[in-house]
Amino acid sequence: MTTLYRPDVLRVIDEVFPDQPTVLTIGGVIREMLALVGRKPNHLYSLDAMGQTVAIGLGLALGLEEESRHAKVMVVEGDGSLLMGFSALATVGALKPSKLVVAVVDNGVYLATGGQPTAASSTDFVRVALDCGWAAARDVPPDLAVVRAALDWARATTGPIMLRIRVGTEQPKTDYFLEDPVLLARQFESWLAAQQPR
Repeated sequence: MTTLYRPDVLRVIDEVFPDQPTVLTIGGVIREMLALVGRKPNHLYSLDAMGQTVAIGLGLALGLEEESRHAKVMVVEGDGSLLMGFSALATVGALKPSKLVVAVVDNGVYLATGGQPTAASSTDFVRVALDCGWAAARDVPPDLAVVRAALDWARATTGPIMLRIRVGTEQPKTDYFLEDPVLLARQFESWLAAQQPR
């Protein structure tokens, strides 16, 4: 199966959602995004929270539902972390946050712990999301132009929306990022507060 290079996908995500609240899943996704675009105040780095990324994005999207400044809340999730917090899909479907977009960068393995295979190859994330009541969900073909078009569509479409994007297991060398998750959350909260009209 053809796959994309994960940093290329992350770069496109940041280009389409450059100033929207963005929740990044643990490990390699965070480090690769930092290497690509640097530290950004609209990025919430979800360290030490495997399985919680979609739930965090859900709460954020619900909290910003009536706020006009931000069109979307982007969540970048991995297949392993999504499987660990799978029940969040049903909660999202029940609550229907219109601003939520979840991009699942699916490499089929737990890359952070040695590359053990996940159950993603036998799990139809798109069908599960739709069956749970999400507004839309798509498997995105492995072409960066198509990925960009899908992200543009998701930004303009009422959510909740899931995009499953298959990526390879190749990982670039990056610096470690080991900061206090509580301080990271407070920095993100400060950015959000500064965005609100006075």
